[in-house]
Amino acid sequence: MPSINRPGFLDGLSENLQLSLSNSLRDLWCHTSTALEGNSLSLGDTQFILDEGLTISGKPLKDHNEIHGHARAIELIYAMLDKAKITEQDIFLLHKAVITEQVSDIYQPIGAWKTEANYANYVSQSGKPALREYPSHLATPGLMQQWLEKCNSAFQKTKSKDAACAAYAELHLEFVTIHPFFDGNGRMARLVANLPVLKAGYPPIIIPKEDRKRYLETVSAYQESIPNLAGLKDLSTLPALDAFCTLCAGYWTNTMHLVETARQMQAGQATPR
Repeated sequence: MPSINRPGFLDGLSENLQLSLSNSLRDLWCHTSTALEGNSLSLGDTQFILDEGLTISGKPLKDHNEIHGHARAIELIYAMLDKAKITEQDIFLLHKAVITEQVSDIYQPIGAWKTEANYANYVSQSGKPALREYPSHLATPGLMQQWLEKCNSAFQKTKSKDAACAAYAELHLEFVTIHPFFDGNGRMARLVANLPVLKAGYPPIIIPKEDRKRYLETVSAYQESIPNLAGLKDLSTLPALDAFCTLCAGYWTNTMHLVETARQMQAGQATPR
């Protein structure tokens, strides 16, 4: 595997182990992030599609396209690791990879910030049905400029494991709270929040689909705690995110285990028999 754009967690592994570990993480990341949004393809389906370039009989074309789009987005994320600074255009390019159903619509732009208000329905902490309005599209460019400044600060300075996890949690939660795109915000957040994690040499934090309910409820509870979310203009006014940070630390276990397994295999190969 070429050294350019190679994440640090691959260092010290043979070329074959690097490829196997990279593909395993890619498959898991693509599968879980799209499954959280309703994609019907299994992890085995995802691996088959990406490794063999074939389709799964009876499965929607849209689901196949989402997998390929997410895999392309991961390649773009790795390519960004050599950059000195992440830009708005980088984020737009990622969005174009993630949103594979590209129908021309000025009200639903792909690779550009949202142009109208977006909403979600949820169940409140008191157990009642409720509606959420995300920050105004007029405030989105300013909010995302603040977000990019945080992202670049973490991207350039993060070194320790604890700092990487904290950066991931903050960037992830603030991205989905801004909800800057008409669609794809969850997938985008789970990609871009990993930039400082990968830059620091760690494997990505990947949200397991099995914990979808708790993950979504934690995000929703945080957003519900923000006074006048629709009027948000300053990220410095957001509340603490301790609960989500703790959740993300637990989610890191699976990918850390995969890396450790690869290192044990490498050590076994290097040990004289």
